[in-house]
Amino acid sequence: MKNLLQIEKATKRFQAPEGGLITALDNVSLTITHNEFLTLLGPSGCGKTTLLRAISGFEDLDSGEIYIDGEAMGTRAAHRRPVNTVFQKYALFPHLNVSRNVAYSMEVAGLEKREVTERVGKILELVGLVGMGERKISQLSGGQQQRVALARSLVAQPKILLLDEPLSALDKNLRHKMQQELKSLQHELGISFVFVTHDQEEALVMSDRIAVLNDGLIQQLDKPEALYHRPKNEFVARFIGESNLFPGRVLSSTQAGLKIKLAGGDTIAVASSKCPAGTEVKVLIRPEKVTLAKGKASDGLKVSGHVLEHYFVGTDYQLVVAVEGLGRVKATVRNPANDAVQTDGSRITLFLPHEAMHVIPVSGMGS
Repeated sequence: MKNLLQIEKATKRFQAPEGGLITALDNVSLTITHNEFLTLLGPSGCGKTTLLRAISGFEDLDSGEIYIDGEAMGTRAAHRRPVNTVFQKYALFPHLNVSRNVAYSMEVAGLEKREVTERVGKILELVGLVGMGERKISQLSGGQQQRVALARSLVAQPKILLLDEPLSALDKNLRHKMQQELKSLQHELGISFVFVTHDQEEALVMSDRIAVLNDGLIQQLDKPEALYHRPKNEFVARFIGESNLFPGRVLSSTQAGLKIKLAGGDTIAVASSKCPAGTEVKVLIRPEKVTLAKGKASDGLKVSGHVLEHYFVGTDYQLVVAVEGLGRVKATVRNPANDAVQTDGSRITLFLPHEAMHVIPVSGMGS
């Protein structure tokens, strides 16, 4: 499939107030296909918003190039690019009603009144604002204002819609509802979305692919499932969801898998053959894969420890258990029969299945 957006070796540096340069983007390259929902995810200052602004034309690159449908955007002004942006602050015109806010760009472009009215009606129906065209912006809820901002960006029929943390101002329930609606809308329209967020759960729920950024570099670009279960480095493993990471060293590597000696002295067997003997590694296992159930020694690692912390979160208990040699081990247990999990200081036994473990070479800790 032909790439809709292609970013090649994008680099951007800013002058720091205290002197010197800050590298916001460091030789970043990625592609986006038609009708794809791609999320730029990372902590504050990682470069995700700078990359979004470079795509939109609000930020010039120091080097590199951006192509949309094969055309270089380097010297093209922001208003002449086939993209539109929904900002964190919606920047709606308070003196115009909903319909006029949505129609504004088309009126400025000189489109005929009949076409403007028709397109505004269609887009308001699409975003669930039928009958609200005459309302003032001040008469709308936060979710409705967000829909107006979406409608205003979509009515111009851009090839790519850029979204800069547009849900951050909404409460939790409305935010979840809008996540589902945005994803559904994207598929219905067939427009590629580039979505910026620092919320890992939001990215996992909405995206076809996620680019995890840190220090101006793409740490990993992958499908949500791959990022969660098979992170390429420790930063991604820690940033995406909760994690247990145990240091170890590969004792042997065969086609059957790896034998790894953990820092605490235990030996485990993992179905991976990518690391040669002697490699220093981190072994990842997610808390929800750690159980209280009994398992065969050949199938996993059985360890005992004392409950340091326990939290009830609806259907689950989240535990932090002190295990000699491994340190603090996190476990998420559903409907436990053992009352000991509800008491700090209680001694319990955990089972860590080999099949749920993922090995990260220490050499892959960076980008």
